[in-house]
Amino acid sequence: MSDQPTLEEFAQALSELPPEFKAQLASVSQPVDEIDPVAIKLELIKFVTELQKHNQGVDWETNKVKPKSIRIEKLISEATELFKFITE
Repeated sequence: MSDQPTLEEFAQALSELPPEFKAQLASVSQPVDEIDPVAIKLELIKFVTELQKHNQGVDWETNKVKPKSIRIEKLISEATELFKFITE
């Protein structure tokens, strides 16, 4: 026989626990699914900004194209496209 308890034995042992231990187990076993949408958006914008700067640097090194200013509207648009691509 196995030394591991059966599911029924485990359920019985849990039901015999004092209420304060049951509450403690319930609070520990609850997964935290808090997602901060602002943090996600900021990280996407930061990533797209770095990508734009990198691309401008490559354009300068290869084609001697002077960098243009990076517009926030373009960053938001590209971050939105990236988010849609990732979540589809």
